[in-house]
Amino acid sequence: MEFTFEPGRLYHETDGQVDAEILFPAINDGQTWSIDYTFVDPALRGQGIAGQLLSEVVRRAQVDQVTLRPVCSYARMAFFRNPEYQALQAKS
Repeated sequence: MEFTFEPGRLYHETDGQVDAEILFPAINDGQTWSIDYTFVDPALRGQGIAGQLLSEVVRRAQVDQVTLRPVCSYARMAFFRNPEYQALQAKS
């Protein structure tokens, strides 16, 4: 699945409707992205799309050398389960 990137937002749309999205606004003078919201339309759930969105945010954070603050419940659980993600987690 291909996503559209905007600063602080990664999403997919079908026929003009957003059906998958992750929001990660910059905080701390741009040194950290706060993963605030992850959404996947119920018709698309169970296909790993939320994981793809988060993985792309993590990849971009690595490239941009920023830390991540997992705020939404999906991101918090993914960070808990993935040591690679934990390495990018912002210190409180």
